[in-house]
Amino acid sequence: MKVPDLAEATGSEKTAQKPKNIDLRKYRKKKKHGTALLKLIVFVLAVIAVIFVWLNASTIFEPLRGIASKVETKTTDDAGFPIELPGSSEYSIMRFGDYFSLLTDTYLYAYDTSGAQNYALKHGYSHPEQATSEKRILLYDKLAYNFALYSKTSLIYQKAVDDKIVYASIGDDGLAAVVTQSKRYANILYIYDDGGNWLYTKKFADENVMQVCSTGDGEHIAVSTVSASKGDILTSFYLFSVRSADAPLWKYTLRTESLPCGMYADKNNVIAACDNCVLSIDTATGEQAGLYGYTGTLKNFFIGNDHILVHYTDISTNKSILLELDTNASAISLSYVSANASCVYCDASGIYVLEGSRVKIYEEGLIGERYIQTPDDDYSDFIKISGNLYMLGYETLGKTNVYGTDSDPEETPKVTEKTERTESELIITE
Repeated sequence: MKVPDLAEATGSEKTAQKPKNIDLRKYRKKKKHGTALLKLIVFVLAVIAVIFVWLNASTIFEPLRGIASKVETKTTDDAGFPIELPGSSEYSIMRFGDYFSLLTDTYLYAYDTSGAQNYALKHGYSHPEQATSEKRILLYDKLAYNFALYSKTSLIYQKAVDDKIVYASIGDDGLAAVVTQSKRYANILYIYDDGGNWLYTKKFADENVMQVCSTGDGEHIAVSTVSASKGDILTSFYLFSVRSADAPLWKYTLRTESLPCGMYADKNNVIAACDNCVLSIDTATGEQAGLYGYTGTLKNFFIGNDHILVHYTDISTNKSILLELDTNASAISLSYVSANASCVYCDASGIYVLEGSRVKIYEEGLIGERYIQTPDDDYSDFIKISGNLYMLGYETLGKTNVYGTDSDPEETPKVTEKTERTESELIITE
């Protein structure tokens, strides 16, 4: 029996479609082109993702750093201020990012700004010292052989060197500097990266290394040294590249019988606070950018990326003076401060001077001074994080807000009077 065609059964030719002639070569070519385009898009997206991860590696992978070596030990789960200090012969408080560390003769503590303890590490060092950067704490045993690097939660690495450590520092770019004594050399400088990998060694035959600072680019370091020549003290400053064992990129020697007490370096300037002067050197050229000399006893100082503060006792008047300079070591202003002033600090919000149980705050140019009263203790040191001061006392670690209203109106002179006095004093000093 014959099966009728659908068109025949319905009587309609429109419903009967003729088979199409498909060009397989064009179809395959089109499909191949589409697949290639898809692969190209995936490849481009993968490249973009790799570039993004590479540029933001430090931020993306930072939470994973040292996760296997997380420090879990704590001495308390409490938070808040004041923090009762443990019994210790010596304390050291330092800021690293939005956290702070407290070092005692037996423990290294890490805290957040609420006063909560991240960890309490029993270090076992005989003469513990610390240095910090924005993200790291470098802990070392002075006149011994061990050092270690910590984050806000974990141990990153720990190492030992062959000779006794006399100095160490850590930069925001992760470069750690360790200086040792040696039988054959005055000092040996070792540089390690953020993972603890050795990068560079420099031996100093007859110069003693005083400070080492990285410039922030992960390659260059500034070094200050002291040596003697024909009975004179020579202070020298160098710029080295950790990627080259060649001679320094530049050397600058200061012949003013100066001892460098602190140093700061970035891509623009290498700045040294000495016991009788402040020196600024151009980082690129090694040429002097400025020099300001003073006569007196240096008590403390602060070097930032845009201002320098020097607190000293003037030899002629025996008055305690606070001097403000720019990064070229040019004096901006000066003011008298209390004889018991013990710590100075400067940032974009103001200039801070700790005077026992109160803090004096100036505007830029050392004008418009006001006071805030600290909690019930006399303090010897402080750090500033955001709008708060975290202060080291004899029995407690306190916290106070810098925008408080506990100023002393009777001791705060008018801004106009303060400006005139400061300018007059500056002219006399120079």
